[in-house]
Amino acid sequence: MKMKLIVATYLLSLIGVSAFAQHQNQLYHGNQSYMDGDLDQAQSYYQKALSGDPNIYEGNLNLGNTNFRKQDFESAITSYQRAAENSTDAVKKANAFHNLGNTYLQNQKIDEAIDAYKNALRTNPTADETRYNLAYAQNLKKQQEEQQNKDQDKENQDKDQQDKKDKNEDNKDQNKDKEEQDKEDKKDQQDQKEKSDQEKKQEQKTQPKPMDLSPREAEQMLEAAKNEDQMLQMKLRKQQAKTKNIDKDW
Repeated sequence: MKMKLIVATYLLSLIGVSAFAQHQNQLYHGNQSYMDGDLDQAQSYYQKALSGDPNIYEGNLNLGNTNFRKQDFESAITSYQRAAENSTDAVKKANAFHNLGNTYLQNQKIDEAIDAYKNALRTNPTADETRYNLAYAQNLKKQQEEQQNKDQDKENQDKDQQDKKDKNEDNKDQNKDKEEQDKEDKKDQQDQKEKSDQEKKQEQKTQPKPMDLSPREAEQMLEAAKNEDQMLQMKLRKQQAKTKNIDKDW
């Protein structure tokens, strides 16, 4: 069963005006304006009462109620804290802590609200509305923690999936790089083979081919070589003979 927050704010009604305490007159008119729904006027009366004595419990509590209804939660918190600090009466102090807890809860400060409700119950253990609101705040905190855990689990799952996806992408990139490198290596090997084949063909082109001669042509070339050799020998003998004659004359 879903719990519903009970917002209970305690307003002190001061009946009559004391001639001996001017601030009571301000508080009285402030309460009248508050019950009439004129929150700005009520706020003004409470502030005038507190200007004479800032520690008046009734002034701080009712100013806190006015600020709460105006949704000025930060100002309401300050007023309720002062009211709790300046009361020796257990019920009054508990009422201030109760309203302080409601204000924290409205301001999304669950932990502070729980502490305020606990302080109220320590002061007045019979406050059933405070006990109910404490249970509500504790249940709200439990739901918040469960939601945070779910969000954290989902965040971890999303991170794991992303990491796995990134890893798969890295593996794909590595495999792609390896395939491209293998292709390059094969191309280099093919280019080197083609270059080697071309060099071999070039060497074969530059080597002198043996002359294809008939037996008769080979015999003629051999005879010509012999004749050329004989002529060379004769020239050498003549040169040697001239050299000897020169030596003798000298």
